[in-house]
Amino acid sequence: MFLYFSYFLFILACILNIYLIAFFIKSKGELPPFIASVGAPKKAVIEQASAFLKQHPSAKIADLGCGSGSLLIPLAQKFPNHQFVGYEWDFIPYFWAKLKSHKIPNIKFLRRDFFKEDLSQFQLVLCYLGTGEIQKRIGSKLNNELSSDSLIISEIFQLENLRKIAETDIKCGPVIFKIYQYQTSK
Repeated sequence: MFLYFSYFLFILACILNIYLIAFFIKSKGELPPFIASVGAPKKAVIEQASAFLKQHPSAKIADLGCGSGSLLIPLAQKFPNHQFVGYEWDFIPYFWAKLKSHKIPNIKFLRRDFFKEDLSQFQLVLCYLGTGEIQKRIGSKLNNELSSDSLIISEIFQLENLRKIAETDIKCGPVIFKIYQYQTSK
């Protein structure tokens, strides 16, 4: 039995690696692979977003690179009077998010490149993106398009070209993750 389980894990790891390599090639190395928000960092982002949404009853929320909707779905269920939009260009997590959220009326998932979208309608933006050039690009885009009272919450990765207003350390075993809050520098 253990041998079969080991084979299963090996095959699963191979499939995951093939998927990540294919994703990297498909995105030309410009976009990070799908990694779901989980555990203490996910909980912290949901708590910080919830605090904002309680104070802003008509806010519209975007999750850039929303993956399978692990942040938006619990928030949309908790705040049924807010509108949530998730952007994901990779078909597999997008399809997964659509399946999980089909009965939630205030959430919409779009299979699009958020860099090509106008984000000015959003008051809260969530993101869990990568390092390097994407930090500059997304920071510049958000700084140019969002209003000065919008809030950006970034899980783990710092963004450039924005004004950092808070940084929270989240201990997860021996590892410390950071959650960053930003506003535009307008």
